[in-house]
Amino acid sequence: MNAAKSLLALALLAASTATRANDLASLDDEFDRRDTLGAWRVFHQEFGWPDKIKHWDVGRTTEGALNLQPHHSAWVRDLNAPFLFQVVRGDFDVRARVRVRGEKSDIPGGTWSLGGLMARVPNGASAANWQPRRENWHFLTTGVGHVRGEQMTESKGTYNSYSSLKLRPFPAGWVELRLVRVGMSLVALQRAGGESQWQVRDRWYRMENQPDMQVGLIAYTTSDDVPGGPENAEVINRGTNNDARTDMVLEVDWIRFSRPALRAENDWYRQVRANPLADPGVTDAQILAWLGD
Repeated sequence: MNAAKSLLALALLAASTATRANDLASLDDEFDRRDTLGAWRVFHQEFGWPDKIKHWDVGRTTEGALNLQPHHSAWVRDLNAPFLFQVVRGDFDVRARVRVRGEKSDIPGGTWSLGGLMARVPNGASAANWQPRRENWHFLTTGVGHVRGEQMTESKGTYNSYSSLKLRPFPAGWVELRLVRVGMSLVALQRAGGESQWQVRDRWYRMENQPDMQVGLIAYTTSDDVPGGPENAEVINRGTNNDARTDMVLEVDWIRFSRPALRAENDWYRQVRANPLADPGVTDAQILAWLGD
């Protein structure tokens, strides 16, 4: 099948499925009720790690929103940090309206202070049987990266605990983030507050035949009180520094799940020979047209 026929076949498939009921709607959270946190799976609780959430609540600190503040932590390589997730089987289109700020400022006070959306491949590991080089996930976050005071979005892909990231300037304030999975392809999109047009931020293709992914919200930050040094993931993951000062708040107005308009057949061979999102020549305009608003 040539590229044109591949695109036509997937376009027809998208048209035929666009009107299907949204079977993922039950995972949505508008964060307008304080009892909704119980519906989320929490990474450290699920897998036996120390609690690296400094504070979280719905509606008490930020009216009508999730307020999540992490302790010193990171999602990079083998390290883990706060993560609220739902298990999603198959393709998904997840969107969230978020803001990352300091406790008394519009921008976090430290570096590597970011929050947003992540999709992680389950690996069966827990604190009890942890081994290195088993992390596989992709995320799109907003906040401050390497340079203090500069608001960014960060997109990051991690393959067997090797992390590759991109930082790009992006406005502070409320923004919309979006991750879309179509078969073996993932697309990250962003939209600044008040804008109507999505921007394609990143895209990845991974030979991943695992039908389930853990999809949800992450937040992490670093503290100047923690000295640098060699990274020992097992030691770092098994402890929480409650005394290290941090200044990062993730607020989430809502998060919504659906199936993407573009659908791909669940067959590995069709994926490797006909998934158009994997083609390097596909333009952002084509991707936006396929995925829709």
